[in-house]
Amino acid sequence: MLITPHFLTGVAISQGIPETAPAALAAVSSHFVLDAIPHRDTVGGHHLNTGNVVLVLLDGLLALALWWWLVPETNRWYAFTIGMFACLPDLFEVPGIFWEKWNSLPIQKQFHHWHGPILQFAREPVSWGIGLLPQILMAIVAIYFIVR
Repeated sequence: MLITPHFLTGVAISQGIPETAPAALAAVSSHFVLDAIPHRDTVGGHHLNTGNVVLVLLDGLLALALWWWLVPETNRWYAFTIGMFACLPDLFEVPGIFWEKWNSLPIQKQFHHWHGPILQFAREPVSWGIGLLPQILMAIVAIYFIVR
């Protein structure tokens, strides 16, 4: 799933759970629930290319802009922290893009296989239209819970 639905879901969780540890656990757990929904989040496959870099940069900027705009200043940095916990499983995958052996390290190998081929990539739809729809809906639901 793109960064925005994951991050906004974490931000929404932060609005409902004021304690850091339970909110962080809920945010990390939400990541795996969202990844189990069929979606599309790459341009030209799961590798480093211009399209994927542009997609990640624009998606990350959108997530940050929505966070800054929607979250009250008194709660902004707590919401950011919990939003980052919702993105944490994807952040564990980043070193594997630049260092191929990362995904063969003992614990990371198991995590990568479960997070990637089993949970996420095997359910990826071919069409961007179908693959983007659940992410837009998740972002809208998260925004609703952030501003209510």
